[in-house]
Amino acid sequence: MGAKVSTVMSSRGATSRRGPPTDYAGPAAGRERRLDIHVFVSETGELATGRAWERCVWREARVLIAECPAPHLPSSVEAALRTIAADVARDRGWQGMGTVAFSLDDRSGVFRVSDAQAQPNAAGSPVAGPDPDAAHALEMRIDGCVDRRLPCTRLLVCGATRGEALRRAYRALSEMPGPAGVDRAFLMNRIASRAYCSGLTGTRLDQAVG
Repeated sequence: MGAKVSTVMSSRGATSRRGPPTDYAGPAAGRERRLDIHVFVSETGELATGRAWERCVWREARVLIAECPAPHLPSSVEAALRTIAADVARDRGWQGMGTVAFSLDDRSGVFRVSDAQAQPNAAGSPVAGPDPDAAHALEMRIDGCVDRRLPCTRLLVCGATRGEALRRAYRALSEMPGPAGVDRAFLMNRIASRAYCSGLTGTRLDQAVG
């Protein structure tokens, strides 16, 4: 599947917003995927991009699992996303860290930039390097109660392979101390599902699991 760019935001058309756009709406029905590329720019101008993170598991328009690298994302598409993210960072003169968010039509390969946010590092503080190419990581969000205004728990789990990361994530959720969060059972169900283990994400995962 070849990568095709639909729309690229320029710095002139940027608008400010609080938080990422996916705080308000999940992926559209069908084959839309939401992907993030983290960009790292040193004080000397050296630029590096990390591998694609996918916002894989959603509930009520909230991202509960982000995963890197994105499951079954063609290398040509990921390379195109990283190139565009680097271009956005250069165009806007970023220093420190930033994230470029993409919406990808998994069927056609067409993608667009949906948001771009810089996170300048404090003066003199080091800039972290890009994500390791070999490791697999899952970042999970677990709300502790029904009141969404209270802070949630974020759990980062890594593994040498995706299977190892999924097993560790399931075990970490099952062994969490204290009362079960409102999202824990939902997350364990998703992680253990055959659909998610096979690489389905977003609305495709919801349609398969129900």
